[in-house]
Amino acid sequence: MNENRKPFAERLIAADPPSAAGRERYQRETKAMFETTLSPRTRGAYLVGALAFLAVAGFFGLTASFAPELKGEFFPFVVAYFVLTAGAATAAAFVMARGFWGGTVRKNGPGVAGIGVLYLGLSGWVFLLMARHLPEILRDDVRIFGLILVIYAAVAWVRHRITRAEMATAERILKLELRLADRGEPGV
Repeated sequence: MNENRKPFAERLIAADPPSAAGRERYQRETKAMFETTLSPRTRGAYLVGALAFLAVAGFFGLTASFAPELKGEFFPFVVAYFVLTAGAATAAAFVMARGFWGGTVRKNGPGVAGIGVLYLGLSGWVFLLMARHLPEILRDDVRIFGLILVIYAAVAWVRHRITRAEMATAERILKLELRLADRGEPGV
């Protein structure tokens, strides 16, 4: 049933190509709906944020790479958590630097949500694995914390996918509305 709807929608959209003015208006509307233009002050804040994330990434990366050989079965998991944090901070710095250089950011972009969900899910998994090597007094608390992180990551991912689907639907509706408006304009 869904297969029939998609070709129909595509045929409806492709029925008559829009005029150049209509296409330009559609692109402006879409850009306004999905992108935010950053002011100079906000771009500066993005640069400061990117540098701060790079500092965090450097700290955790250097700490993980120069970690002494400590006794205990759970220390490799601590190093793994530091490496995860350094990777997530580097990715966040890249996203913020791209916003600074481009001057625009995409609302509800997949990159930011993907970084957050991946970091939370993998961190929760590391805590779940590390729990069995901890003293018994901490074991259950660390397991619960890891489980909470994994569940929160799953819920955040589902919410992000729902938001992206809503935005894709809004974009298609906007495209159809602009096509209908082009047909109603005099002289078109």
